Amino acid sequence: MSSYSLADAIKPSRKSVPPSKAAKGRKGDIDLPDYIAPEPKTAAERREWDRMSSRMEGFHTYFRMSFKQLFELADGSFAQRGLSVKDFMSVAEDFHEHLGFHHGIEERHIFPVLAKRMPQFRDDHQEEHDVIHKGMDELQALIAKYRSDPSSYSPDDFRRNLASWGPLLFYHLDAEVETLKPDILRRYWTLDEVRRLPM
Repeated sequence: MSSYSLADAIKPSRKSVPPSKAAKGRKGDIDLPDYIAPEPKTAAERREWDRMSSRMEGFHTYFRMSFKQLFELADGSFAQRGLSVKDFMSVAEDFHEHLGFHHGIEERHIFPVLAKRMPQFRDDHQEEHDVIHKGMDELQALIAKYRSDPSSYSPDDFRRNLASWGPLLFYHLDAEVETLKPDILRRYWTLDEVRRLPM
């Protein structure tokens, strides 16, 4: 029986991220610009302000569900669904690839644009990615090990890996969406600018 519970593996927490130089230099909340865009006047404007957080939430919902499924099946119950260890490693590989691809798009196309005005995307969210990727690299090593020798599969080791970075992943998935909500975006961008932001 594994000592790692799903509840512990998905309880959002950022404590595994070491404080950054930027965070050490900050006192209290992030300094906000003096400008705040006006409240949306129509439902259509509200939808435009909501576009980025809504789309990001869609991607993040998939990652939450996939992570939970991996964790739950990791106890070996994948066999009850007719999956071999190699089949289950393919499921894990799909999750790993999709999350890595998503982060790659964010880091190349979205974060650099948002980071010009929003320090959260220059510091906090990038630091979270860096720590999450360490856990993902360890997951990839386990996938390779169990593919080459399915008899070495250890539910406890697999869950230990997921539990080591799951809380940060779930924190990050929530925090990134919150940072893209209209009340935050309005502190940094105009509606016309938001319409042109990549997403």
